[in-house]
Amino acid sequence: MALLRNANSLLRLHSMHVFGRNGAKVDTLLLNADASQIHMVIAWNGQQWHICDHSRNGTFIDGKALVANVKIALQVGQKIQCAYGGESIWEVLDLKPPCAMLMPMNVDTPAIELKTFHFIPNETNALATVYLSENEQWIWDSATETRILNDSDIVQAGTQVWQCAMAHDVEQTVDIRTLEKQPLPSTVIFDFLVSQNEEHIYLTLDIAGGRIDLGERTHHYSLLTLARRRFEDFRRGLDEFSQGWLPVEDLAKMLGMEQTHVNTQLFRARTQIVRGTQGKLHLPDAIERRRGEVRFSACPFRIMRGKQLEASFEGY
Repeated sequence: MALLRNANSLLRLHSMHVFGRNGAKVDTLLLNADASQIHMVIAWNGQQWHICDHSRNGTFIDGKALVANVKIALQVGQKIQCAYGGESIWEVLDLKPPCAMLMPMNVDTPAIELKTFHFIPNETNALATVYLSENEQWIWDSATETRILNDSDIVQAGTQVWQCAMAHDVEQTVDIRTLEKQPLPSTVIFDFLVSQNEEHIYLTLDIAGGRIDLGERTHHYSLLTLARRRFEDFRRGLDEFSQGWLPVEDLAKMLGMEQTHVNTQLFRARTQIVRGTQGKLHLPDAIERRRGEVRFSACPFRIMRGKQLEASFEGY
């Protein structure tokens, strides 16, 4: 993310960043009286950052006035001045390509560059997660809601608040990470192997004939419990949209733990699935949420208890 600095603050640029005195239409408000309502725009064109002057009193780079409405490329170290107000002189510190970010609303909170999967605010105190879905959408998942994040959305975890900044224009650039990702396989099967006494639960992913071993983890029992509820509702003949839902409070009682611990377990399960593929596959999300409830998604799964097949769900 590109960075500018003036006498008072550090500024992270959106993919298209508007400066001016019209607070309803700009990203950065200019207070000097000789600045225009829409003074200048800095934007990412897919290869580089450029600046364009739209003002009455001029935009200057290193003291030289820009030609109005003509885009020019920015360079690190340049100083940008909007009209003649000293507080609107910005130094270009960095010109990295834009990326999706959570921008802090609190001064002491760090910005978060979004890269596939994140615990919010951190892994040891997870109140929510943000992850990239198979449809290339950023998803916010907390104990109370699951939703798609859009540019300028406000999200909160505990006392910390962020605003979403989505890097729309960066799609013009070839992303090496995208090239490395393999196509989503037509079938992904979650295979649970459960010991007879249920003290050991192993999970593997069967993907187009190959397997990813996720090993034995405590949080697999949470997924297993949800998968069993889904299969039970399926056998009872409940419709697809009603199957598997469990109040988080009930799931906590079934697992013998606090609700906050249940959420941490589910966050860790999702994280392990993502990390298990080393970020090279966008897998279907195994966990779905709605207000106060959670379920195993419509992904195919099998449950083996000892040597006996307990359940086989083909998904939808």
